[in-house]
Amino acid sequence: MTSVLPRTMGVLSLLVGRADGLTLGEIAAKLDIPKSAAHRTLADLIDLGLVAQERLQGRYHLGLRFISLALTQLENIPPAAVAGPVLDRLAKATGELARFGLPDGDRIVWVAKRQGSHGGLRFDSDSGGAAKLIRTSTGLAWLSTMPEGRARALIESEGFDDLENYGPEGPSTLEEALAGVSVVRESGFSFTDSTWELGIAALAVPVGHPALGVLVVAGPSVRLPRERALELVPVVRAAAEELERAVVAWSN
Repeated sequence: MTSVLPRTMGVLSLLVGRADGLTLGEIAAKLDIPKSAAHRTLADLIDLGLVAQERLQGRYHLGLRFISLALTQLENIPPAAVAGPVLDRLAKATGELARFGLPDGDRIVWVAKRQGSHGGLRFDSDSGGAAKLIRTSTGLAWLSTMPEGRARALIESEGFDDLENYGPEGPSTLEEALAGVSVVRESGFSFTDSTWELGIAALAVPVGHPALGVLVVAGPSVRLPRERALELVPVVRAAAEELERAVVAWSN
């Protein structure tokens, strides 16, 4: 493999999630390459519409073409496409955001969503992001389906150094995280409130065991307190069972 492709993927990966973009110097430093090499890569990506540069400050961002290609593909990968009708019904039944998370190696990524709220407060996060395992109901539900050794390894690998980027609640040590996973393993569902984002609550149920994915209902905490989430557990479980059957039928 030539050095061009890894360098190109390195630049694109660095820009993911960087709302304020990066400078040429920051990109070169993070990839440990000369500025001239980073500049050539960025110039090629700009020509392709995959990266954009601010006119005034010169910072680099992902281009709209890259984002459009990724989102279009994301909603059309087979498991996400299969999940669509189930998400439609779940969003309508709950009046909240319904999402489907799909395992991708050592992480789980939200690949499809449907919005059930048509007014008032809404939670409408973008698809394509990876769940922080110990700070999302999605992550905890997925971890609960694994042997404890693997769950422990993933939690340790993810680490606790970035918790300031998330909500104020939730585990902040390995022991607290493992205790939370144990509770979810026992109940078969996870509920979180203000762990991913202040004021956002979510209920998640694994799809299959071992998990093919995780089905989630999320919304503002004032509309999705624990009491209402508990009422919705049978609804989400039924949807997860329906989705498991659909994914298994598709794979056969």
